[in-house]
Amino acid sequence: MMTFRNLSEEDITLDLATKGKHSALSRIAFKLARRTGLDDRAVLRGIWRREKLGSTAIGRGIAVPHALLRSISSPVASFTRLAPPIDFNSPDSDPVDLVFTLLWPRSEARTFLPALS
Repeated sequence: MMTFRNLSEEDITLDLATKGKHSALSRIAFKLARRTGLDDRAVLRGIWRREKLGSTAIGRGIAVPHALLRSISSPVASFTRLAPPIDFNSPDSDPVDLVFTLLWPRSEARTFLPALS
């Protein structure tokens, strides 16, 4: 089963101020892309494509945006604390301030849901 390593300091962003959901996801995608050498537009497209299917907010101020990408061979993750919290269309209507973002290789899609859970 494919897994990802612990987050390093460069994978953690604290008190990121944004204007809303799209702004937050754009900034997170840019940082992930810069760190991994991926195209930031491709990363954002993947994350946003999934977000359009339904909010990745799970409640209690937490969101888990994610994307399956052909351009990576191992998982990539980041943790972001937003300040202030933003509307993420959460099922409990609470604004989100904790965002765990996960990029997963499309070639390993069968292992994604077990790892996410």
